[in-house]
Amino acid sequence: MSISPTVSTMPRRRFLATGAAALGLAPMAFLKGQQGSPNDEIAIGLVGCGGMGMGDMNNFLHMPGCRVVAVCDPDANAMNGAKKKVDDHYKNQDCKTYKHFKELIAHPGLDALICGTPDHMHASVGIAAANAGKHVYGEKPFTWGLREGRMLVDAIQKNKIVWQTGSQQRSGGEFRRFKALLQNNTLGKITRIEAGTPSGMSIQGHAPEDKWAEMAGKPPAHLDWETYCGPVKGYPYHPMIHPWNWRWTHTFGGGQLMDWVGHHVDIALWSLGLDHTGPVKVEAAGELGQHKVFDTYVKYAYQGTFEDGRVIEVRSDFMGTKVTGENGWIHVDRGRLEASDREMLRNVPAGYNEKIPGHHQDFINCIREGRFNTASEPEGCHRSASFGMLALVAMDSKQPVKWDPKTEQIIDNPEQAKHPRLGARIV
Repeated sequence: MSISPTVSTMPRRRFLATGAAALGLAPMAFLKGQQGSPNDEIAIGLVGCGGMGMGDMNNFLHMPGCRVVAVCDPDANAMNGAKKKVDDHYKNQDCKTYKHFKELIAHPGLDALICGTPDHMHASVGIAAANAGKHVYGEKPFTWGLREGRMLVDAIQKNKIVWQTGSQQRSGGEFRRFKALLQNNTLGKITRIEAGTPSGMSIQGHAPEDKWAEMAGKPPAHLDWETYCGPVKGYPYHPMIHPWNWRWTHTFGGGQLMDWVGHHVDIALWSLGLDHTGPVKVEAAGELGQHKVFDTYVKYAYQGTFEDGRVIEVRSDFMGTKVTGENGWIHVDRGRLEASDREMLRNVPAGYNEKIPGHHQDFINCIREGRFNTASEPEGCHRSASFGMLALVAMDSKQPVKWDPKTEQIIDNPEQAKHPRLGARIV
């Protein structure tokens, strides 16, 4: 759906850029910003100063025309480390710090933010930012729960903000070429669609087991555990969960399945034009990890059948996206594009160009130009995350899920419909 920006809700910088573009003129505000005027740079804040958040921030730190102005994290050590990185880069002490994301959103002059939090906070941060008119670069998966994902898409569209999901493979040359080859009918009639994502748990130890009982329920002084938990109120502190291993709990994350559904599964849906709908049936089986603290699936296989009869199979025993057709197969993974016949890899459409701006630059370009068609736009990334959530419902219930992708409702199974992944947890 095309959304036209309106002057009444548009930040001044964006109005100057899009208004000039409408007249066929150069966007003067951003040309000035590129010449070094801090007042015309896109002001960015970081919420969640962990690995992905810091990686995203580093990209924007080195990008002309934008400036990181504030950081936020309930872990004071992580937050202060992020502030130091920003201040060292700009050679000043100007970066502001906030413990709560709503305080950062209220930072004067803020244009955009990075949401690099654990999964359970994606919807809360994203909706609050959208309602405040801030553009968002949000990490994947899109949200923790399905209904909150729809709420976030609605907030983004209602408030006319630019959203880029951190499913950066959509901007990768090998993945874009893969999509172009499929769209150019290289394989002929498609007979099989497979996506592979990791198995296991890459646990990083933070405390020896003999100290768990002593440390349980006693968060360190630098960590505001209540703020960290957000909508997961009353969850007891455990020294193994923060800062990395939250992803191996269904309370905060979703294991490798949800970590990677926004990558190789997303590529399958996006490449085949299925990323604005959903399956009508999902079948799944999984093996839970045997661990005293963590509870996500370590092995799994699931498949979704779509309304047109196409089936996407997902397994944890290989990596990448592979499509087979009457003419052979093509398999894409990070840094690798292979085919049963390499000559097929030449069959791209006339005028195809695989060189595009990087994923972070695409986000900035869309803000400058008043465009909403980012590489990883919200509807498609909500649908990719939803596929993984429906697989978890099928695994947990040990029954196939019948799904209406239009209403986003479970069909004929009231017990499945109560699954937490189908709800919303917002703070």
